[in-house]
Amino acid sequence: MTTTWLLLDFDNCQMATEHLAVPSLIKRFNELYGSQIGSELTYEEFKQHFHGQARESLCANLSKHFGLEVDYPTLYEDREWRMMQMLQHTGVEMADHLVETLEVLQEQGYKFAFVSNNPIQRGLAAMRYATNRQGDRLARFFGTAFFEAGNAQKPKPDVYLHAMEQLGTSAENCYAVEDSPTGVGAAVAAGVVTFGFLAFASNPQEMAQNLTGKGAASCFTDWQELPSLLNKFKN
Repeated sequence: MTTTWLLLDFDNCQMATEHLAVPSLIKRFNELYGSQIGSELTYEEFKQHFHGQARESLCANLSKHFGLEVDYPTLYEDREWRMMQMLQHTGVEMADHLVETLEVLQEQGYKFAFVSNNPIQRGLAAMRYATNRQGDRLARFFGTAFFEAGNAQKPKPDVYLHAMEQLGTSAENCYAVEDSPTGVGAAVAAGVVTFGFLAFASNPQEMAQNLTGKGAASCFTDWQELPSLLNKFKN
């Protein structure tokens, strides 16, 4: 029997990390480059132009957008250490009904992979400091199937292609869940039917339009909706 895999983005799909990660990155950028651009990068501007981007590809796009050279090692210096401290201090909200839904899907035979632009260690730290204390249960769904984009960031499809290769599967046996146009673009480019997750979006209706515009097959706001969506698209 063929295994069906769910390839799940992490940040703002499983746990609400972006409201912590993005402002801290913007603050660092403004400290380094604010005087050169003559103003400060705002949260709204970041979400409009760079939502879902990270690391080297984000620095390249910031450089292009502002007409300056944004140095990746400088912008990201000690970033993971700072993120670990922040996650531990504040705790992280997990999406409602996530664990319960994955349990239902697991009983139906689905398997799960973690597919993120950001480092695996950050995702594991967020699980460790989950405010609902369900992080250990969440982590166990993935076994050893954790994948991060590395140098080939979304919207490039590389992380999805690599994950499927390592899992010994193909796009027709997979579904993806993403919360950003960048992530949806990556999964769709890899040939995977992709659903958009909206619960943590500041404007869910607008985000749904953005995600379907990038190729998302459908969008949902509560993980409890996913099993019926999967049944619809499988049939």
